[in-house]
Amino acid sequence: MKLKITFKIVLSMILLFSGLTVNSQSIQKSIAKLQQQTNAVVTVDENSGLTEFVKFPAGNAMKAKGGTIEQKAFNFLEDYKSLYKIESVNNSLVIEKTKKDNYGLEHVVLKQKHNGVPVYGGELKFHFDSNKNITSINGKVIPISEFNTEPRLNESQVNAIALSTVRKQGLNKSGVPLKVNKTNLFVFQKGIIKGVNGPLYLAYEVEVRNDKDVREYIFVNAQKGNVIEQITGMAHAIDRVLYEGDTSNLVWQEGDAFPGTLDEWQQTELEAAAHTYNFFKNAFGYVSYDGQDARMITINNDPDGNCPNASWNGVTTNYCSGTAADDVVAHEWGHAYTEYTNNLIYAYESGAINESFSDIWGETIDLLNNYADNGEDVSARTGCDTSVRWLMGEDASAFGGAIRDMWSPNCKGDPASIDDFRYLCGEADSGGVHINSGIPNHMFALLVDGGAFNGQTINSIGLTKAAHIFWRAQSEYLTLVSDFANLADALEGSANDLLGINLEGLSTTETPAGPSGEIITANDITQLQNAMLAVELRTDNSCRYTTILSNRGTLCSNATTNAIFYEDWEAGAGRWTMEQLPEDASTWISRDWVLESSLPDGRAGQAIFGTDPNLGDCQTSFQNGIIRLQSPVINIPTVAEGGTFEMSFNHFVATEADWDGGNIKYSLNGGAWTLLPSSAFLRSPYNAMVITDQDFDLPDGSTVNVVNDNPLRGEAAFTGTDEGSNTGSWGRSHVDLSSIGVTDNSTIQFRFEMGTDSCSGLFGWYIDEVTVFNCAQTTLSVADNEFISQNISVYPIPSNGIVNLRKLTNIELVKAEIYDINGRMLKTVDLSNVAIEKEINITDLKSGVYFMSITTGSVNGVIPIVRQ
Repeated sequence: MKLKITFKIVLSMILLFSGLTVNSQSIQKSIAKLQQQTNAVVTVDENSGLTEFVKFPAGNAMKAKGGTIEQKAFNFLEDYKSLYKIESVNNSLVIEKTKKDNYGLEHVVLKQKHNGVPVYGGELKFHFDSNKNITSINGKVIPISEFNTEPRLNESQVNAIALSTVRKQGLNKSGVPLKVNKTNLFVFQKGIIKGVNGPLYLAYEVEVRNDKDVREYIFVNAQKGNVIEQITGMAHAIDRVLYEGDTSNLVWQEGDAFPGTLDEWQQTELEAAAHTYNFFKNAFGYVSYDGQDARMITINNDPDGNCPNASWNGVTTNYCSGTAADDVVAHEWGHAYTEYTNNLIYAYESGAINESFSDIWGETIDLLNNYADNGEDVSARTGCDTSVRWLMGEDASAFGGAIRDMWSPNCKGDPASIDDFRYLCGEADSGGVHINSGIPNHMFALLVDGGAFNGQTINSIGLTKAAHIFWRAQSEYLTLVSDFANLADALEGSANDLLGINLEGLSTTETPAGPSGEIITANDITQLQNAMLAVELRTDNSCRYTTILSNRGTLCSNATTNAIFYEDWEAGAGRWTMEQLPEDASTWISRDWVLESSLPDGRAGQAIFGTDPNLGDCQTSFQNGIIRLQSPVINIPTVAEGGTFEMSFNHFVATEADWDGGNIKYSLNGGAWTLLPSSAFLRSPYNAMVITDQDFDLPDGSTVNVVNDNPLRGEAAFTGTDEGSNTGSWGRSHVDLSSIGVTDNSTIQFRFEMGTDSCSGLFGWYIDEVTVFNCAQTTLSVADNEFISQNISVYPIPSNGIVNLRKLTNIELVKAEIYDINGRMLKTVDLSNVAIEKEINITDLKSGVYFMSITTGSVNGVIPIVRQ
């Protein structure tokens, strides 16, 4: 039973590293079946392998079984649940809502749940034509198998943790007390907003706000109390924090005289809010930002604010004098409309889409409303400053001019396409929300006015058609974690939905424009596709985030051709030993270091792997302990040339950050086991400490203690994942052994230890090519080579391709390695089971001189061989 459990854990880790979190073969079969039957176009998430978008051909919608649209949606999933790797449709998805849009078309939104707990970002949207046939399906389903949904911490405890977290960040410049607005329990996949399929957590989403200058969503681990993720809910016209707002001073309300005593900025705040309200109501039948005619509250000039800034904080839009140009006001209200339609997360590409939609609606309303535009040139653009068309905030004097350029984002330093070197990778600007918004901005401007870019020619489809396509994508297709590729699917699906419909005209006055006479055609969809190709909307951004480990630098040739000790696991584990050290043996699930040939990133050969399994519940099943990998005793020779004794090893680490991790202990000359210090590393040292206990303040003045029961707590270690990712990458660590006292004729032994706490985990630690060497050493010690020649015979030399290795005494053999004259290792031969003689076949090698490095239980020596 223990072997089966261990194999299951290791296999699951390998599948996750390979991106095969689901059975891709069954998905491909379902896709092929669906395409054969319906000619559907199916988009698959390249990270998860799961279906994200299904679009049926125009005029050939899917005729699903059922009398209602809800039944049709569920019946489709029953027939094609392999598309989403759903085991039980009824147990995984529930109806969130059904609705009819202003075009008369119906939609069903299904939300994912696991054991009754909502799955964050898990939802499917079904879209129907006028005959109640399915035109498209979009959204995500998060693969979940067994998962504990019983929280260890309650709402009051996590609320206190979230409040404490935000207080310590110094975000509350206004001094208005922070409060918890709402707390929801989710199954949460870390990294989902970055497009990364990370580990699953049971987490509380806690909204901390003060209805002024703070609005943060804190995701707190429901088992341990650590903060898993934080997302801001403050949206700004520029990338700064706004310190605005005083709702005690009412200066104008509906029915008051206008403009009265209001200054020009206050007037614009009210006028542009009305233009925004009228625009969405007239064109799309969407009344106010929540679709339910909510009051639009604006706050101007908080005396404690740090101007110039503008924002939407979830309750009000807020401006400093000099910032409230009409396009900026419409931009901020655009964030409110986005929140209530799809609630796009304000980070990474979903945040860039959020920001872009605000720019799009801000500039669209600016082009329509003829407000404060006297003398402005809004003619078609030909360069950076040829007109003010497509400039954002050009009339906001406090900004010193326009802050973004939608027609030519490069003019303001923003990317115009995915492959643009200006595309911002990393954590800055909440993952590039203001910078990377230039890409969909550029696409919208190209679509409206037409143009040529990046080898594509786009013919203008005009503002009305473009606005309807983008609104439908925003209101019906996008979800809170949609990225640029999802936006491409949403826009294409929206355009197909609107084929042949006489679109409502656009206006910002109280009077609707009426039917525009503009009808989307197949050619318009072609122009949309050309615009998406121009800005590379479906292209991978190829961000290269900071990695835990470095691959910089090379080793001297002695590290391979003249190594004192070398282990690459190709011949097995040899004389390495393994040990499990659980803290609670009664609930510990047996696991150990294992040899693996299916390695991350397609690495060839074998490595040894210590798992960090996602097991345990921190309540009844405790997985805190260590799995230990111990080297044989390594004999350090005399090196007449002096030099430094060093060790290097290649490895790949991806563990639960801070709580789990691995490090190395050593025993010098048979002495006590000691942590190999970070100071001894020449390259890629430990990246963090395994955390100890943490206290969080509760509202009643007491504290909740979050304990890390990992035996390695408080020790430096390799822990976590690469930046912007929930996985790792291969790198080399390089250690100065002389700095810890290794000298001629020393002995040293190493322990690689993977430590875990009671519950949760990620992948683990892969280790390969451990080598001990001295770059100054010109040859192996004479004594070692003499020992080899006295105890081993290698013949014939030269050879026609068959070399015989014969033991002359009863020595312990480990392995032989064949190198060419440039020091490249060509093959490894296992000698551990040789009784007397071993035939070594080198017929696959070309004629020439080679070197055979022979490792025994105590020494390593080299014998030259010749292939005729």
